[in-house]
Amino acid sequence: MNKDNINTVAHRYLANYLKSEFTAVDATCGNGNDTLFLAKRCKKVIGFDIQSQAIENTKKRCSGFNNIELHQISHAQMKEVIHKQVDCVIFNFGYLPKADPSIITQPESSLTAVKAAWDLLKKDGILVLCCYVGHPGGQEETDVLLQWINDIHAHEELAYRQDRPSSPILKILKKTP
Repeated sequence: MNKDNINTVAHRYLANYLKSEFTAVDATCGNGNDTLFLAKRCKKVIGFDIQSQAIENTKKRCSGFNNIELHQISHAQMKEVIHKQVDCVIFNFGYLPKADPSIITQPESSLTAVKAAWDLLKKDGILVLCCYVGHPGGQEETDVLLQWINDIHAHEELAYRQDRPSSPILKILKKTP
């Protein structure tokens, strides 16, 4: 049985997709793991998080990289900052690990953010959604996001979940014409 977590699976997929001239978005910076992964592979990374602790954690994790632009605002506001198309957007929903678990991403703002990300993606761009159902509010948010995927008939490049009902869900979508 495969025990890889969804972030490992997402990074493995993205390692084969990303190119050095790409612009990528980390819509939920958290502790900076995705931001760092993207910064090592892309020309530019734009990151978002509402929590100052997440922005600081990301700055520390990514020190030494000058291709990162961080914004302490909701991911739902990304279109206020990004005015060109991007190649990849990654989301890790839920809460900031090792922080206050009551501060979580919300279904409404997450759906707004995912729609904005989809609009910003170039043709053949990749959208990565890491959904966590095992915390209060996580299943409701995941249901909203899965319904959106179904409604837009997105091309699913990869879907991954371990065999437990509370396991996180990974969806990787490709924007096709």
